[in-house]
Amino acid sequence: MTKIIIISNDKFHISKKKYFFNSNKNTFTILNGFKNFRQLYFYCRYCKKKPKFGKKIPKNIEFINLKKLFFLLKNLKNFKIVIISLTPFNFMISLICKIIGVEKEKIFLFLRSDGFIEYKVKFGKIGYFFYGIMFYFLKNKTNILTCSKFLTGVSESQLLFPSEINNEWLKNRKISNKIKTSNYKVKLLYIGRFRVEKGYLSLIDIFEKLKLKSSLHMVGNDYKYFKKKDYPKNLDLKISGQIVRDKELIKCYDNSDIIILPSYVEAYPQVILESLSRLRPVIIFDDINFLKKTFSFGLYNSARNAKSLAIVIKHIMKNYYKIQNTISKKKIFTQKRFFDEINKIFSE
Repeated sequence: MTKIIIISNDKFHISKKKYFFNSNKNTFTILNGFKNFRQLYFYCRYCKKKPKFGKKIPKNIEFINLKKLFFLLKNLKNFKIVIISLTPFNFMISLICKIIGVEKEKIFLFLRSDGFIEYKVKFGKIGYFFYGIMFYFLKNKTNILTCSKFLTGVSESQLLFPSEINNEWLKNRKISNKIKTSNYKVKLLYIGRFRVEKGYLSLIDIFEKLKLKSSLHMVGNDYKYFKKKDYPKNLDLKISGQIVRDKELIKCYDNSDIIILPSYVEAYPQVILESLSRLRPVIIFDDINFLKKTFSFGLYNSARNAKSLAIVIKHIMKNYYKIQNTISKKKIFTQKRFFDEINKIFSE
């Protein structure tokens, strides 16, 4: 069977009790997709501090260092490499693979978001230019996997849709048939990372100006980005740390009315799958309006200002029962489908 080598820029903490921890749940989702493969070699960065997301290390995963990676690339015959996201770290590893003669057919570059936009938001025009150098060098030297048809510079790619949605997410779903009056306080929810490109600061600013009876609960990792002295004084705004267990995460969704995704850049956000699985409509801003082509139901777009957001929220609440009923009849991408796609691509 094909042996898989996965390269990740993420930092992992490895415990003595054979558990590994990471702050990015999406990386665990991808690793989980290869659970049926006999051997999986994983090269990543390491950290001393233990992030919240943790899982027991599967028996088929072996953590490797740079020396072991070189050995495998030179001696393994039946293998494929999966590079998760394009970063300077992963770019250097890709260059090494090409220098020692690894064929294009064996290298898969998995782009989880639009790197051009992400680097521009983070670093300005220089970031956009720098990412372009990395991307266009590797574009024709690797097989590109994406979870969106709409990434900058990507004309040909194979679609792959990660998902953690299992039966637990799809059971005990309730459709609200209560009419929400004008006095009802709408419960808004943000789940994600507290990073500039995720638009969380923009969302706080808009919420402060929102002339609508509502509350906002913000849940996320990278909590160091929020210092207590900078917490908003608004009593209707609650900020809490990352939720790890699915049972608690499901409860968090169920206790909300609408999920807001304020990102400037996305490709295939898991929060949309989770929201729709719990019959919760999602509001996105115009920056990522193209997501409505991937998720054809349950998404509503707003301009990035308080007036437009209030109009969209009122529309959703007015038609809440109808919206939930429509979502409940639609199929969403599941974990099983993701596993099937992985097997199809990498078992060939």
